[in-house]
This record gives sequence, C-alpha cells and structure tokens, in this order.
Amino acid sequence: MPSPPADPRPIVDLVKVTKVYIPDIIALQNVSLTVHSGEILFCTGMSGAGKSTLLKLICCLEAATKGVVEVAGHDLAKLKPAAVQQLRQQIGVAYQDFKLLPRQSVFRNIAMAMEVVYRPPAEIRERIMELLEILHMAKLHDKPAGKLSRGEQQRVAIARAAANSPTLLLADEPTGNLDPEAAGWVLDLFERLRAAGSTIIVATHDRQLFAGSDHRVVNLHQGRLTEWLSENGSMAAYGATLN
Repeated sequence: MPSPPADPRPIVDLVKVTKVYIPDIIALQNVSLTVHSGEILFCTGMSGAGKSTLLKLICCLEAATKGVVEVAGHDLAKLKPAAVQQLRQQIGVAYQDFKLLPRQSVFRNIAMAMEVVYRPPAEIRERIMELLEILHMAKLHDKPAGKLSRGEQQRVAIARAAANSPTLLLADEPTGNLDPEAAGWVLDLFERLRAAGSTIIVATHDRQLFAGSDHRVVNLHQGRLTEWLSENGSMAAYGATLN
C-alpha cells in the first residue's frame, strides 16, 4: 500500500473541463479530476478516449474550451506566456512519439533538457547515468538515438522527462513499445521519482501496467471520466471518490 502523499494539496485540478477541436470533435466532456501532490495516477482508456488531450491540457500544449484547469495552484487560462514557460519547467513530459533528435546520442538527448535549466555539467552527467542505469541503458549512452530500437527510444524519452526531477511528470503510453521486464524498469523509476517528491500521471490503454497496483486509476471513455478502479481491482461507478 503506497504511503499517503506528504503534501495533500492538489497539483492538478480540473473542474468541468470540455475540449472541442474544430469543427465539432469533442475530445473531453465535463471532466473533473483532482490529483494530489505525491500521487501516481493511472489514466486508462482505449485509443481516442481523450487521454492524450488530457495530458496536453495539463502541460499547457492545449487550452480548454470550457472549464478550469489549474496546475500547481495556477489557473492556466489566466497565465501570461512568460508564466506558462516558467510553469513548464516544473513539468516533465514523455511524449508518445518520443520527440528525440535522431542524430544526437542518448546522452545528448537527455542532457539538453538539463542544460536549458542551467544544471552544472557534473550534475548532468551523474543524473543521466543514474537514470540510464535504472532503465538498463547505460551501455548505450553514446549511441545515436536514431539507431535505437523503438523500445530503447521510449526509455530515452522517459529518462529525459525525468532528468530534472520534475514536480509533475506526464507519461503518454510510456510502455507501449516495451516488454514486461522493461515496463517494470519504467515503473521502478516512477516509484523512485514519487519517493523523491514528484507527482506522476500515466496515460495508458494497458491495464496490465497497473494490475495489482494500489495507486489510483481513472478511466476515460469517449471523452468522459466514467469509472474508477478500486484498490482490489473491481470496477466502481465514477463519482466524488475521485476527488
């Protein structure tokens, strides 16, 4: 059983959020969800259910059509561009399409995320090698990202998202290209990040990823939060229990 979050304040708070893409595609509809600091939250659902859109709203890549999205106490709709950039520095994102630089080495792909926030070189090297050891990729640190397998690229993207020990880490299908053993390495990293103070939201269609987990799980279906998974794995109706 995970220990309760040390900080009970919400890091993410969505209130009756709807997102509509032109012309009339409803990606999310009337979604309310609170995520407290120190949680690992799994958001499950089939492809097209709205999971990626939810993450994009939280990391300021999209704006809600209706409703309120608050991150770290900030109403995103009211933030000026400079404040948005500052907030993004507290958020690590592991994208579903990786967004790696194929000609750059594994080390350089991760290092650039730390250099932009002015980490010293010695700290950068130590942190990168620590992450690569956890993800069983240390021997590949100098290999160009474009020469890696899809699963290896996915682990590099996750390491890059985790490099700065973000306040909030968002992972979009982080184990979609991984076998069960490698998926276990990723989950181990997430638990380490949580223990160090990060909050993690994982979007996944793979229910095996959280099978037996005591972490909270919410389910998106056609843009609506419809169900949650109780600690014993049984399904229950969506309601105030999520908040």
